[in-house]
Amino acid sequence: MYRYVIVWIRWFLVFESICVVGERGQITIPKSIREIGGIKSKDKVIVKMENNKVVVEKLAGKKEKEKLMKEYYEKYAKVHKQINEEWKETDNELNRYLK
Repeated sequence: MYRYVIVWIRWFLVFESICVVGERGQITIPKSIREIGGIKSKDKVIVKMENNKVVVEKLAGKKEKEKLMKEYYEKYAKVHKQINEEWKETDNELNRYLK
């Protein structure tokens, strides 16, 4: 039986659970955490060390990556366009002063 704790840390909601590492180094991610993280059977995950902590992250699928990229470009396209226009104006001003 798994026990889990829900904790508020600053503005993040943290779910933690106690698992046992098996002889072959395997752990079972508790169902409650799999559900919250959207991890299903056969999903790929990334396991890494961050600040001496083992972190497990769901690997984003192709559709998820495409959606995130689309959201990014839609959000920042105007900003990038504005920056380019400002650089052109700055370059024109600089050229006028250097002549």
